[in-house]
Amino acid sequence: MGRPKKNPGTVSGYMPKKVLSLAGLPDIICQSDDLWAVALKRLSRLSRTYGFEHVETPLLEDFRLYEAFYKTSEKSLLEVVSLNLPEKAAVRANLLPSVLRAYYQSKIYDKVPLSKWQFAGNVVKQTKSEGLVNDYQFGFEVFGVFNHLTEAQVIGGVWEFLQGLGLKDAVLEINHIGQNACQVAYEQTLRDFLLGKKYQLCDDCNEHLAGRVLNVLRCQNLDCQTSVAEAPAVLDFLEEDSKQHFTNILEALDEMSVPYQLNPLYAGPAGHGKTNIVIRCKYKNENMVIGEGGYHEGLMQNLCGKNYCSFGFVGSLSKVRQLLEAANITVSKEQKNDVFLVPLGELAAKKSLRLFKDLSAEKVSVYDHFGNVGVKNQLKAAESFHAPIALIMGQKEAMEEMVILRDVKSGMQEVISYDKIVSEVKKRLGR
Repeated sequence: MGRPKKNPGTVSGYMPKKVLSLAGLPDIICQSDDLWAVALKRLSRLSRTYGFEHVETPLLEDFRLYEAFYKTSEKSLLEVVSLNLPEKAAVRANLLPSVLRAYYQSKIYDKVPLSKWQFAGNVVKQTKSEGLVNDYQFGFEVFGVFNHLTEAQVIGGVWEFLQGLGLKDAVLEINHIGQNACQVAYEQTLRDFLLGKKYQLCDDCNEHLAGRVLNVLRCQNLDCQTSVAEAPAVLDFLEEDSKQHFTNILEALDEMSVPYQLNPLYAGPAGHGKTNIVIRCKYKNENMVIGEGGYHEGLMQNLCGKNYCSFGFVGSLSKVRQLLEAANITVSKEQKNDVFLVPLGELAAKKSLRLFKDLSAEKVSVYDHFGNVGVKNQLKAAESFHAPIALIMGQKEAMEEMVILRDVKSGMQEVISYDKIVSEVKKRLGR
């Protein structure tokens, strides 16, 4: 009988190789990153305030969805990570196509006249220069029957969110590129203008001259920007309905005190129509694009063959966090609880579990810590969590079914029987 093989996991001094995250795909840990914690919490709160319902889409999509989404942008399609499953699949590279697909696939248009959706999540692309590139996107989208006031509300909500985080240097640029008929006329005029400057344009822009010429307006090459500076503006080609619509949205933004800059030479990505917006912010002497928005009927047409009315904005929360850090903006977690539980000892901790459940059932916000931390440290923590009430339970109180109620601000405290503590807490909170 041979000698048994040694298990490498038990050999003295052996350390198994640690499995780490893939390069370019960072974790988001709110406990150790206040910027992420505050941004995500405020996004959720603002969404509720503005009446947006959260929607989640899958991490994998049918690859054909992105073929349709990037119909006029083959280079963008090359960045989509694909998987050879029974059907060719794509790793989510952009939240917008998934959100649009979810709307028409679920036939939400047959159920409610107006839908207001909020979404957020990780997306992944693959580039030759950087490999896998992760982004955490967020966005708002409205579908169905709405007018310029709802449109302004979307823009105002995004602006309020960014300003609330402290991005005071952000700039909102807005333009209107009209509907199909005027776009065709404008694109031909713009193409004719740029053909006379084609030797001053980059290779990509020369390719755009034979495709979506509006993409030349999006180029960040300085020579290209100089070439289009004197190009004709799309506003001169708008029909009366579009002119009135643009006037209405600008007046609505004025009413909401949302500052904006007119940029008659701005055009959103392919598939964006009518009102087009972009929010930029200075980063290392460059204008970083935080996000873009517009009407998405063109994208809907590409994805499902119907142009359901939809308007929205998609931004990068990863860039927002990057800008906050670069500007040395400090934030503090918005930790507010009605009650801070202070259990002392094993028996008290067990009793506090029941107390936690009873309070939560009455919609009382509770923070608890069941670790071995002294009462002084716990009461100090109650102040940092902005809890007006601390409930202290030691071994004696647990055995006698009593709870010490302490007013955190004044330090006054009294002993109350367990069967009356929930009603007393609600009374102190004014509920």
